[in-house]
Amino acid sequence: MGNLAPLCAEVPRQPLPDMEVTEERLATVVVRTDSGTFEYHLDNTGAWDVSAALQEIFDRAAALEDASATFNFLPGVYFIDAPISVELVSLKIQGNGHGGLDVHGANMKCGTIFRFGPNTGPNCLAFHRSKQSKAFPSGEKPWDFRKSNVAIEGMTFMGHNNTGVDTAGGYSRLRNDEPDFRGLHWYPAKGRYADPETEGQRALVFPEGWKNELLNVRDCFFTELFVGIEMDHCDVAYLTDNWFGQMVDGIRINGFTAITMIKNTCFADMETAVRIGGPAKACNLNGNGFAYVSKCFDLGEIEDSTISHNTVTNWKLSTGAAAFGAFCHVGSSKNLVITGNSIKCEVDARCKTRTVDETPNGRAFVNIENSTNLMLANNVIDTVQTQTVVRLHNVTNSAITDNIITFGKGGNAVAQTGDCSGNYYRQPAPDKSDPFDTYRE
Repeated sequence: MGNLAPLCAEVPRQPLPDMEVTEERLATVVVRTDSGTFEYHLDNTGAWDVSAALQEIFDRAAALEDASATFNFLPGVYFIDAPISVELVSLKIQGNGHGGLDVHGANMKCGTIFRFGPNTGPNCLAFHRSKQSKAFPSGEKPWDFRKSNVAIEGMTFMGHNNTGVDTAGGYSRLRNDEPDFRGLHWYPAKGRYADPETEGQRALVFPEGWKNELLNVRDCFFTELFVGIEMDHCDVAYLTDNWFGQMVDGIRINGFTAITMIKNTCFADMETAVRIGGPAKACNLNGNGFAYVSKCFDLGEIEDSTISHNTVTNWKLSTGAAAFGAFCHVGSSKNLVITGNSIKCEVDARCKTRTVDETPNGRAFVNIENSTNLMLANNVIDTVQTQTVVRLHNVTNSAITDNIITFGKGGNAVAQTGDCSGNYYRQPAPDKSDPFDTYRE
């Protein structure tokens, strides 16, 4: 990792006076607000802990009256070893340079990196509601409505040894370092946390008890974390064109969300890509790619939504791709469309030994419960499961049509359990196919 400070030793903290820009200290952070533009120097070599100075920058922007702000960070490594709290109605955090950091592989520094130390968390970067003095455009005041609109673009967020790989000293599969890259268990390393749920590092957090109004995260990279993005409630979210890798959970929305779009994103080497507790409405979970993932979508309660045109490839060396509901586990749904997905899994669910999701074991690869008006159509699900691949439990008034589903010895394609009625099931029937035209040159 170049000249980054080893985290086994105490990293010196950047003094607040050193935020002042001089001929020797260039401006690495530019803050544009309604009240003007401000420049600061934050160490971007990774050799200094900039957490206190970064907190000061956010606090100064928050102290401006009715401020909206864009925080622009030059490329480099910003080492942060304390939790950061942000309280602004409207802000954007923007990196520079091409992002992306495979800390378990190439060990190359790219773009703008927030590198979290062992003392950062569990909420590494937490965003809180704030208010403005008057309503717009009416000018009504006082205006006590509190909200947050947050955009984050072109940033890389790197956690500290969440899965037990030495991110401080450096690890590279290109050097054949141990443990083997594909043999890792993507859940907290033994002894890393006393309780992962209360201590696990989360990069971007929107705390419990309130609703984030609008979230836009794009072109960002998350690695070696317990959770990449976690929020309680969100009204509208655009989570697009990102990369989540080598971590436990990618995106967790614990409560209500509406019009959430998770699109064009890569999820690789992780336990669960997307968890949505619900109720969730009008969600578009489309066009994402998954590899070496135990669970793609774990959805509690969802309505009027689509899961379409995703691609999944889990090879035999997957890190636990045999979890319960490995592609999709739906607890409750109405008007859900699952179509056009290409899914490949070479791990049998009965052999689920490499995942944090220990129980229940041996359940369906696609598990849909308590659903009505479900459309599951035109998917290719290529598995080696020695059991039912798609399980419908308490499902009514739904159509399961024209899916190509493969399985291992003893398995089958689709089965109903519980209280099911009014469902239509149609498998491809080659014997009923019209003849093909004669090939002509």
